[in-house]
Amino acid sequence: MKRNDVKIIIGVLIVAGVFYLFNQYRISKMDVNKLYVEIKVEGELYERVMLSDEKEIKIEREDSYNIIKVHDNGVEMLEANCPDHVCVRTGFINKVGSTIVCLPHKVYVEIVGDVEDGLDAISE
Repeated sequence: MKRNDVKIIIGVLIVAGVFYLFNQYRISKMDVNKLYVEIKVEGELYERVMLSDEKEIKIEREDSYNIIKVHDNGVEMLEANCPDHVCVRTGFINKVGSTIVCLPHKVYVEIVGDVEDGLDAISE
């Protein structure tokens, strides 16, 4: 490696680090009252719950079920009868853009920001 290569690599790492830290700071300053949990089943919106609420949601369809709990400004999949349980092992999420997905049951849980002027929490 040449000396200029090292300078370019260091420069790129510094710029990436600044963007990462700025994004983390911006997300930490978001108002919890403007964050929601969107639950979609087969691509259709099933329910939208404020992240600051405490609620347990049971999704039952034919021979499948998922139990989702919104609490402590986050959400987790408590229980599911899918064969792999990847959704349950995902654990507790509390950041904008984080997701829990149960592929066998086609259940999608995502934390989103309140939409204002066409911008969401990620693109602001």
